[in-house]
Parts: sequence; C-alpha cells; structure tokens
Amino acid sequence: MSRRRQRTAGFTVVEVLIASGVAAVGFAALFSLQMGTMLANISARDMSAAMTLAERHVDVLRTESFAWIGDQRPGPHLNKDVRRWHSFGDYPIDHNGLAYIEDDDEFGSAVNRQRFCVHYWFEPLDGLYAQLLNVRIRVVWSKNPLDANEMRTVCPEQGAQEFRPNVAKYYSVVVPSVIRSAQ
Repeated sequence: MSRRRQRTAGFTVVEVLIASGVAAVGFAALFSLQMGTMLANISARDMSAAMTLAERHVDVLRTESFAWIGDQRPGPHLNKDVRRWHSFGDYPIDHNGLAYIEDDDEFGSAVNRQRFCVHYWFEPLDGLYAQLLNVRIRVVWSKNPLDANEMRTVCPEQGAQEFRPNVAKYYSVVVPSVIRSAQ
C-alpha cells in the first residue's frame, strides 16, 4: 500500500512573503496618492484664496473710482504713478486680508498664517476710453509657507516694483480688470 501524504491547510512562508510584498507596494501607492491629493487640495485652497483676494482688491479700486471726476484720480491708490506695480500693504496678509497682529496691532489677526502679498498696476486708456483704467491685480504667495520672511520682502512698495516671477519660489496669479470714472 502506498502511503498518501496528508496536506495540511495553510500557507507557506514564501506565499506569505510574496503576499506581504504585494500589499506593501499597494499601500505605498495608496499613501503616495493620498499625499498627492492633500498637496493638490492645499494648492487649490491657496489659489481660491488668491483669487478671492484679487477680486476684493479690484473692488477696493472700483470703490475708490467712485470719487474720480475729471482728470484727477482719487487716492490713496488710484493717484499713484501709472504703469508701475504698487502694493496694497507692507505686510503679508491671510486669506481674509488681515495682517498679523504684530504688524497691525489695531486690525491684525492673532493667527500667524499670513502668506499673501497683493500688488496692483494700472494705466489710463486713451481716446474714446479716456475715463477707463486698465487694471491688473497680482497676488503672490510663497511655495514655502513656513518662511514668513520671504514674503516680507515682496509685500512693500519696493518689493512690488522689483518682484520677478520665479516659479521655483513663488506662486502668483494676475487678474485683469477695467475701472471707470464716476463721470
């Protein structure tokens, strides 16, 4: 009589190692996908905040233009030099438009998350469109949100004038608009 081998139920060590390796690769891909999704969400949130800030600052200029009658543009923003970049403030602001409380002790935010600088540029149009201003609002934020000093050089008037887009260091968005005089 021949003896039959009895098989025991279970997995061999090799099968367990192969299954563990496949699971590890799958989890690594899943974690990588999750990290990419988080970074994309942060980027989308920052872009949305930048666009909102740009629209708010277009409204600031538009509100100021209600006092524009004749050739004299009103201040404090529209009476500056044309075809030059100007700054709305000397300090970085958060998504609500607030500087840090140490920079603005009257209206500042106690939460230190300021990372946006808002600049504007304008030029008057000629001829039939003489009472219109071609306006651009630029919002800049650092790719390294932990370095607050980086934005302190970009936000002031001098920084707005000297800013050059650098895709390795900054994100930026420029929103065009047209503003008209009150006449």
